[in-house]
Amino acid sequence: GPWPQRSPREEPPGSSVGQLRFNPTVRQVVINEHKDVTFNCSIKVPQELLRPDALGISLWKDGRELHVLDRIASSHFEIPDEEEVAMTSTFSILGAQRSDNGSYVCKLNVSGVEVVSDPILVQLEGLPYFIRQPEQLNVTRNSPFNLTCQAVGPPEPVEIYWFQNNTQLNQKPHISPSVLTVPAGLNEPALFSCEAHNSKGLTASSPGQVNIKGIPSAPVSLRVLNRTAHGIVISWVPGFDAFSALNNCSVQVKEVVPRGNVSLQPLHTSVPPHVYHIQQLEPMEEYKISVSCRNEVGWSEFSPWITASTTEGAPTTAPLNVTVSLNDSGSLLEIHWVQPALERIHGELQGYHISYRWHNSEGVQIVSDKTRLNGSKAVLPVVATNATCSIRVAAVTNGGVGPFSIPVEIFVPASGLITSAPSSTPASGNADSFVIALGFICGTIAVGVLLCLSVVIQKRCVETKYGNAFRRNDSELAVNYTAKKSYCRRAVELTLGSLGVSRELQQKLQDVVVDRNALSLGKVLGEGEFGSVMEGRLNQPEGSPQKVAVKTMKLDNFSQREIEEFLSEAACMKDFDHPNVIKLLGVCIELSSLQVPKPMVILPFMKYGDLHSFLLRSRLEMAPQFVPLQTLVKFMVDIALGMEYLSSRNFLHRDLAARNCMLRDDMTVCVADFGLSKKIYSGDYYRQGRIAKMPVKWIALESLADRVYTTKSDVWAFGVTMWEIATRGMTPYPGVQNHEIYEYLFHGQRLKKPEDCLDELYEIMSECWRADPATRPTFSQLKVQLEKLLENLPSAKARGDILYINTGLPEQSPDSTQDSGFPQADSDLDAGEVSEPGSPGAEAAQVAVDVHPSEPWATRYVVDEQLGGPMEESYVPLLPCHGSEPGSRWSQAGTLLASEQPCAGSRGEDSEVPL
Repeated sequence: GPWPQRSPREEPPGSSVGQLRFNPTVRQVVINEHKDVTFNCSIKVPQELLRPDALGISLWKDGRELHVLDRIASSHFEIPDEEEVAMTSTFSILGAQRSDNGSYVCKLNVSGVEVVSDPILVQLEGLPYFIRQPEQLNVTRNSPFNLTCQAVGPPEPVEIYWFQNNTQLNQKPHISPSVLTVPAGLNEPALFSCEAHNSKGLTASSPGQVNIKGIPSAPVSLRVLNRTAHGIVISWVPGFDAFSALNNCSVQVKEVVPRGNVSLQPLHTSVPPHVYHIQQLEPMEEYKISVSCRNEVGWSEFSPWITASTTEGAPTTAPLNVTVSLNDSGSLLEIHWVQPALERIHGELQGYHISYRWHNSEGVQIVSDKTRLNGSKAVLPVVATNATCSIRVAAVTNGGVGPFSIPVEIFVPASGLITSAPSSTPASGNADSFVIALGFICGTIAVGVLLCLSVVIQKRCVETKYGNAFRRNDSELAVNYTAKKSYCRRAVELTLGSLGVSRELQQKLQDVVVDRNALSLGKVLGEGEFGSVMEGRLNQPEGSPQKVAVKTMKLDNFSQREIEEFLSEAACMKDFDHPNVIKLLGVCIELSSLQVPKPMVILPFMKYGDLHSFLLRSRLEMAPQFVPLQTLVKFMVDIALGMEYLSSRNFLHRDLAARNCMLRDDMTVCVADFGLSKKIYSGDYYRQGRIAKMPVKWIALESLADRVYTTKSDVWAFGVTMWEIATRGMTPYPGVQNHEIYEYLFHGQRLKKPEDCLDELYEIMSECWRADPATRPTFSQLKVQLEKLLENLPSAKARGDILYINTGLPEQSPDSTQDSGFPQADSDLDAGEVSEPGSPGAEAAQVAVDVHPSEPWATRYVVDEQLGGPMEESYVPLLPCHGSEPGSRWSQAGTLLASEQPCAGSRGEDSEVPL
């Protein structure tokens, strides 16, 4: 608050401000990170030196005054006596961070003189903090390289341990900073990381991928940008550079119909840009073009050939045998010529251009011309006598005007003989043209005969190879061999190897790789920022096709680390075998549009989608269907069973939420989406090394502060998921922004009790949100508590009072199972032959739902402790019912528009921020 006003006093002579000193206090404060730092500053000031408008004690650091903000609190008080005023100020830094390290002083202004206290040194200690981590490197095969890892305290020293593919390299620690030298290099890609240890614990770095440089892939998307008579401009998209930058490309050009022994040398150009202008080509000619690029390792294969043609050009020769003569009347000049050879016109002949000039002995000249004259003759009027006319002729196409013929001159006298200069270049004889035409026809026939013979010979070789050459039309088939497809494990390894993932990950996935021909893709079920989920059908080697969900990577320019993380999620699911945890069915590889291998993960098809969307539909539809409490608690039990299984196998999920839980056909919940899951190899916690998007409203308090994750962090997220289920899909912490979550939780605030939630259920949730992770229950304990609560809930009604509805997605039509929108390009599928995984039949999709009148919750569950039974209505959980009538559907009045339906697994700004 404001300082109390004092009455002005006269300063007696002899008083000295320079003698004032702050009372001695602590010189150094050593404390752990995220703890509060508090220190006091006190001083005694004579009454006569204080002024009414004097300011209080202020806190300074590095020459800058620190004002009271969100993280800095202060309190001030005075104790006056007859001669002095004892002034004391207490300053607190809440949740101190490493940036708060430094020297602090207190200052007081007395009569214009600044009194400064002795410095107070604040030093924060915590887990090691990385300054430099292993970075991604692209190295030459079997060539040495170095990696650097540096972390700091305090406390010091910080010791470094190196790991290659999760295998520890050094038994004795290195003191930070540490440089790891790999003198022999690598023969295959590897993942390097380091751990930093000090007396407070350890921090794991983010992994650094070391890739092996290789031969680049062939360029793709070769196309023509522009064409002229003598040039073609092309562009292309570079193929996968195999972790070594492309430096130049080679363009191969050849004529579609070769002319003689003409051969074109490869044209080299530096890249980027990936554009090249091919010059010095012939007009109206077709060319085949291909491109190859190289990096420091070598040249790629050539791209597929494309065909491009140049445009029309101007003729390259003049008309032949130009002659000029005067008609009988002497008033006109008649001009005749012969058309140039066709191969020299270079386009469609549009006409001729005639240029002429009259000049006489007196030097008078008349110059004019005529254009686009058709035929092979023309007439000019005689405009002068006793004058000479010089005439030239040129052929014209859309590409321009060709060269002019040699000028032909004629003298026109007033009377008498007419003289004419020789005509221009004579035309070649007809005999030569006939010979050329005959040779061309004979050559074409010969080429056709050779092609026919080649086809016949190739067909006979193929028939002989498979035994068909021994079959005759007029006899019975004795032997008929069929070429059988075979697949070897080596081919699978090569396919996974082409992705550039680690050898360890390849070995984990090699026995679940599915042939691309066995998978047919259908419509898109959902899309996220980096991937999409598609409906698909998997053709089993033995048995009917199975309906599946296919998870793909959306972007074509994905990085190597993103591929590794995507397949690591699949490797996590591969070994899971629990009814409440989703299981991997297979991994499939296909080529992207850039001819780069792209992985696809095959998962069981979940008809009812994710739990969050299901809860929203039950609450927000135009005709909402009430979901009984028994069903909600059953959902929680299922999730607890799945998480108990994962925690028993030392797996951290790190992204547990209703959106990442799927509903099977029998309404059993499966834990899914292991994109952020981690295997704990040592100890009982994992520290996130690199920045990533995380769903902050589901993250435990200690994980927000230190990015440390344990099984008890998943327990916290399970409590938030229980709250989602109890509220039927509401967003946690309504009204609290992402950046406010930490302060909100740090000051003891938690999610409020949902409306109509049982006290026993909310108490279980609250146990999951205890500040101390050690006091939170385990998943085994949570399972027991929830199962006991479920047993104590009111029993179900009689079967005759239950209404059966279909819980399929609202957008499904009655015949949706017969037409799933699969493209014919993949395969011609029969929907009747496809069986739902884990579904015994159509009846498995029917569930029992109790329909309640519109009444408050308070009248729905009233339990008399003495009677031990319900006094009002009791409700049935959504459980499978095999006696219902098949073919039931959701009421169309309760159908949401596609744009209104929540997207499964969406990661909006309200749920994630980078940590």
